[in-house]
Amino acid sequence: MKLSLSANISKLRKELSMTQEQLAEALGVTFASVSKWERGVATPELNLIAKMADLFGVSLDAMVGFEVQSGSVIALEKRIHELQRQKEYDEAFVEAEKALLRYPNDFRIVYRAGELYLLAGIEQNREKYLYRCIELLERSILLLSQNTDPQISEVSIQSEIAQCYIGLGKTQKGIELLKKYNVSGVHNSLIAFTLTGNDLSDTNTPETGLEEAVPFMTYAFVAAISDAIRTMFAYANYYFRKDDYVSCREAFLWLIDLLERVKKDQNASCYVDKVIAPCYSGCAACSLLLGETEKVEPYMKRAYQAAIRFDSEPVYQIGNMRFCIGDIQNETAYDDLGETAMEAVLKQITQENGNEQLLNIWNKIVKEETCGGAE
Repeated sequence: MKLSLSANISKLRKELSMTQEQLAEALGVTFASVSKWERGVATPELNLIAKMADLFGVSLDAMVGFEVQSGSVIALEKRIHELQRQKEYDEAFVEAEKALLRYPNDFRIVYRAGELYLLAGIEQNREKYLYRCIELLERSILLLSQNTDPQISEVSIQSEIAQCYIGLGKTQKGIELLKKYNVSGVHNSLIAFTLTGNDLSDTNTPETGLEEAVPFMTYAFVAAISDAIRTMFAYANYYFRKDDYVSCREAFLWLIDLLERVKKDQNASCYVDKVIAPCYSGCAACSLLLGETEKVEPYMKRAYQAAIRFDSEPVYQIGNMRFCIGDIQNETAYDDLGETAMEAVLKQITQENGNEQLLNIWNKIVKEETCGGAE
């Protein structure tokens, strides 16, 4: 094992913005003693280590920096996780409880066991599993300094604890936790789902809960659309650079279909038209590279139509999008596509493929449509 008490005293003290003098005063020792501990030339007595652990809000193992150097903890965690994936819950519980007896203050074991009880509790609707999950996940928060997984944080753990309370029928407590840890709206969809789909007898009347859910639903929906746009452009970029132009075009078409369904009025300007326009020019580029020349100009014309529809009446508010309800007048969309949809298409043509033939087709369509409109 490895002990790093001196480094931990300094680290935890600084996290609380305490000076060595302040820590010494809190513990009833001299400043020189704290200085020696942090330099590793002296070791505090056990009762003082316990006092510091309590002061800093960490376990004794975390305080002294106890680390198991063998692979036993990792092996146990993997074993529990594998049983969980296979849904061999009874065997997984036995392994988890044995591991907790051996390593009660190891974050990996405590958190993995909490995850196990969460999933089993939700799937089997067992209250005792959910209560055990809450106990373990709350303990894991105290051990977070050991965590090395960037996808796990206090926010994510509190979200799981909230789901336990909701599963136990303690909806109000669950919602309060979700709201408290709703960093960047990460829990908007879960809050909305809970308010609209659960027994709210311990919170509000059903009508109040429904109205309370409205802004959370709208924000979650807009975020979901934004995520879909970024994700599908990422897929398109990936496939394009892999020379898989069929899949690239499919990614664009999937996104176009989604965005068209989002519009309330197909004939009115909507922010999504600005995104749809470069999607169609992307389809044209893929078709050209696939040798399907007969599809290129039709796709480019659709790109032009979407771009003109947006540019003739630019709308960055979300009012013409389905499912956006409530007070949405001041909600605005932002992007880096360009100042206009026409610019977005041109940027997509020149930056992604730089194809002169495609650019000539685009310029031809723009000229024809402009002249036709003038006549």
